[in-house]
Amino acid sequence: MPKQLLLSIVPLLLIFITMKKIMILLVLLFNIVGSSVFSQSPIIGLKSVDIIRGWRQSDDIHIAAINIKLEDGWKTYWRVPGIGGIAPILNWEKSKNIKNISQIWPTPNIYNEYGLQTIGYKDELLLPLQIQPIDKKQPIHLSITIDFGICSDVCVPIQTSVEERLPERTSIGKKNILDTLEKAILSGNKSPFKIVKCNIVPIKDGFEVNAFFEGLASFDKDTLGVVEYPVKQNGWINQKASLISSNQLSVHAIVYNKSIHFIDRSDLTLTIFTKNKAFEFDGCIS
Repeated sequence: MPKQLLLSIVPLLLIFITMKKIMILLVLLFNIVGSSVFSQSPIIGLKSVDIIRGWRQSDDIHIAAINIKLEDGWKTYWRVPGIGGIAPILNWEKSKNIKNISQIWPTPNIYNEYGLQTIGYKDELLLPLQIQPIDKKQPIHLSITIDFGICSDVCVPIQTSVEERLPERTSIGKKNILDTLEKAILSGNKSPFKIVKCNIVPIKDGFEVNAFFEGLASFDKDTLGVVEYPVKQNGWINQKASLISSNQLSVHAIVYNKSIHFIDRSDLTLTIFTKNKAFEFDGCIS
């Protein structure tokens, strides 16, 4: 059956000019109908947004994926997009027969362009999903609304809704998803370095987070650390520059939110990018 792909570009009032690059945020609304396999987009820079059905594992976990294809040279962003990027937001509240769903992010690239550092993916993002059904004998109805941004010389914020039926017996796109899983961000337990100290200092309207790592070898000069924390509405995180000294790395960020009275260290996530690899640390306990 055909499915509907609703694409709407969110209005934005700001025209951001940096160097010779002009990022123009457009105001458009599209309704298009695509096939169940491939949904074409009329939006500049965006080829398609689709769900790859994937397969059901022996443990009844279903592996599927969101596939965003872009025109050559365009990029979209990781969950922490960097300065000038647009963080993706996924909402699957309208889905059915889903007990739990998690995203498995492939390792993104670091871009330094026009004085701005962003984190994301050029040309394509294939984002694997790990889905636990409520009833393992019934199909999963996956309905996702995605807010994300794409950029080249023009930056376009997009909202798109895609949906797909995921039957118990299916094996579509398995190889592509498995190839992407090979590039997933690795657990900090597999990294050549460890957290040796984590200081959290209260400041006005928030907290300053300072994490210190030691490595078995020297850190690459382009190593980058990112701090994440589930801030509430009206909160945000200001990432600070990572500092490197031989086999020591310090990662800094400020978590702003007036309604937060303490930081739960176990809810902090620190991701270290180095030499085309990324390692994710759950918690900052030391």
